[in-house]
Amino acid sequence: MRRLMLVLALVLAVCAAGGCARQGTATKQPEALKIGVLAPLTGPFASGGASMKQSLELAREEVNAKGGVLGRPVELIFADSQGKADAARAEALRLLEKEKVQLLIGAYLSEETAEVMELAAAKKVPLIIPVAAATEFTAKVRDDYDKYKYVFRVAYNIDQWAELLGSFMAGQGIKNYAFVGVNIRWNQEFAQALKNYLARYGITPVYEGYYASKDPALDGIVNALKEKRPAMVVLGDPGKGAVEMVKKIQDYQLGVPVLSVGGSLGDARVAATLTGKSPVYFQAAGWKNTEKGARYFETFKARYGYQPVGYSDVLPYDALLVLAQGVNRAGSLEAEKVIKALEEGKLEGLCGTYNFDRSHQAQWGPGKGLAGVVVEWREGKDVVR
Repeated sequence: MRRLMLVLALVLAVCAAGGCARQGTATKQPEALKIGVLAPLTGPFASGGASMKQSLELAREEVNAKGGVLGRPVELIFADSQGKADAARAEALRLLEKEKVQLLIGAYLSEETAEVMELAAAKKVPLIIPVAAATEFTAKVRDDYDKYKYVFRVAYNIDQWAELLGSFMAGQGIKNYAFVGVNIRWNQEFAQALKNYLARYGITPVYEGYYASKDPALDGIVNALKEKRPAMVVLGDPGKGAVEMVKKIQDYQLGVPVLSVGGSLGDARVAATLTGKSPVYFQAAGWKNTEKGARYFETFKARYGYQPVGYSDVLPYDALLVLAQGVNRAGSLEAEKVIKALEEGKLEGLCGTYNFDRSHQAQWGPGKGLAGVVVEWREGKDVVR
């Protein structure tokens, strides 16, 4: 009996030791890779910030399902830029210094992004700009590469945006148009870029007007449109003000086609509330007319209950996919290696293939892998033009 007890004790001791060894050598979960995101989650542009967040969450899930970045799961740390430059700077600083993020995506407005860009350059942290369109960002990369080489933009810039809309307008055979926008910097810059592009086709603006982002006064603008009788109205506001503008145009029965830069007027729920007979068009960076687009739109609608608008809810998605591909290609988080990997291009997203020029601007345009699409609402249904 004593011998039996000794044998049992020895077996238990060996098993216990083996269990301890297995426990001690258990695979440790890799630390999450923190990526900071600047978006207006409150304020007048909160709807755009919300769509950014939603698209990025879907992209994060997709990246992690494929093994993450450098074998590490991606964790997104969101910060509220509020649509204000000072808030964007403060939140970007918090992300970098307190949260210790290693990569950045953002922001939404050009005014916000200007501040974030300066911090990213100073801290030598790669930044992907998903939606802000001001030309100055990539111009800085071109003119002072050593300082600003950390910055890349996946969205079209103002000149590219003007070309995308302008080429559609030229194809409609119109001779003039009116531009109506919200009183923010990039809308004014866009109006000038569109004017410059359309001049080659002899298409000229007959009116240019702006309203405040908060409590916009629209009746005076509609009266001016009624007097000027443009062949088309271009709306530069991606927010809800543009929706109210279309409804005013319909209420006044102006009978004029409307072409929007996209955003809120790309929302199918909004389209269902429009009652006028005149065409309403909008520009989208990506749409469901491709296999990737159809799959993403289906996933997005299943998750959030509505269809994407094709701009601030697809470009941030692509921003994270592009960034993840770049870092994985680099095989390192070292900024210089990530920069070189992104510069190599041929990075795939929902909108197409991303290649960056020497200013780190994604190349949008016919035959460049990224062309966007113009969509028309017809009785609440979307038709690609």
